[in-house]
Amino acid sequence: MTRKQKESVAKYLYDISKGIILLAVVGNMVQGKWDIISLIAGGISALIFFLWGYSIEGGIRDE
Repeated sequence: MTRKQKESVAKYLYDISKGIILLAVVGNMVQGKWDIISLIAGGISALIFFLWGYSIEGGIRDE
């Protein structure tokens, strides 16, 4: 993978992370109740995608 491709993948993973947390919060707001399980699952999923993007971005800097 080239450097530009790695940068694009890292940005994409950051965007997925933001989208997941947005869906978890907005989904609960639309339902009118706060489901703790979906908030925790969304938060953990968002954190996983964020850390994945962060690790790819860190590998770019090490090159």
